[in-house]
Amino acid sequence: MTELRLEEVPGPPLFVLEGPDGRPVFQERPVGGEPARVGAVFSSVGVAREFSREAGSLGMGSFFGLEPRELAGWEEVRDYASSGPDYVLVLSEAGAGLFHAEDLAAHASARAGELPLPLYVYASEGGGSPLVRVEHGGEELLVAPLFTSPGRAGAFRERARHLDLPEGLGSVRDREGLRRHALLAREAGARYVVLDPGEGPSRALPVEELIRRAGPPGML
Repeated sequence: MTELRLEEVPGPPLFVLEGPDGRPVFQERPVGGEPARVGAVFSSVGVAREFSREAGSLGMGSFFGLEPRELAGWEEVRDYASSGPDYVLVLSEAGAGLFHAEDLAAHASARAGELPLPLYVYASEGGGSPLVRVEHGGEELLVAPLFTSPGRAGAFRERARHLDLPEGLGSVRDREGLRRHALLAREAGARYVVLDPGEGPSRALPVEELIRRAGPPGML
């Protein structure tokens, strides 16, 4: 398995395995010849569940049979890394890495506030992405919805069938694509971009702020 570097840790949503009481679980085991508490973060539910099934044979029995919980953003990753482990094992389809917890917490803190790419948008046959009307502060606003996974886009489409949203999905994979999407949304009349609408407290960003964050063309 390929060894991940810190900068290669995949972005949220990530997953951890937690106990029945909802508390973080760590494995007591030696690292570098010294006793340590080791946490674990996973790139997907599937990777987390496979690890949970095989944890006993991997010397990580504390995680055996546990269920995944989502870390939706870098803030949650930072909080997990700061919750008591000495090290955190990061596992993904691409590889694995064992990091000092404080290094992972610092990395997550530096990236907190970023939008987790790739993002997904509804795409009509003509290539456009529809806006959605929402109530905010007593007024009706046009917003551009963005989703962190195809599953969340599909779930919102099911809940909002009255909006007749397109079945197709497009993806935004880099900062330049994000900037183009924000410019098109502004041209269509959107004032805000909303991340994962309907998934708990939705995150809304003014379109102008998103354009500023994404930077000028070519700045990736």
